[in-house]
Amino acid sequence: MRKKRFIVLLAICCMSFAAVYAEDDVKVVVPTNKSANYALYPAITGVILRLDTRNGTIQAIVPSNPKKNRVLNAEPLALDKKPGRFELYPTDSSWVWVLFDSETGNMWNVNWSAKSDVLSKIPVTEATY
Repeated sequence: MRKKRFIVLLAICCMSFAAVYAEDDVKVVVPTNKSANYALYPAITGVILRLDTRNGTIQAIVPSNPKKNRVLNAEPLALDKKPGRFELYPTDSSWVWVLFDSETGNMWNVNWSAKSDVLSKIPVTEATY
């Protein structure tokens, strides 16, 4: 009886460790090549965010079910079409990312689970010395 309990406890511990390890296994790689027109960011299991680095438009892509694909931001945030201008950064929530304009320093929260108002600008106060 003790041996069965020990095996069950050991199995639960292993599954818990595997679940925690699986969450940490997802890594976001920000492209270092500033000449890329597009960048892909794995957002959550099965969903990839596709960023046009020239104008800040974003699509949520679900390769396993293309019917679930949707445009998150269709309005270009810049018209100069400079590759590498926009970048996405993860937050502590897998549903919210930060879109960063490396030319102006502007930032937006991207809540890709929202039905509307996916983008919300983050006010940035410049320090004065």
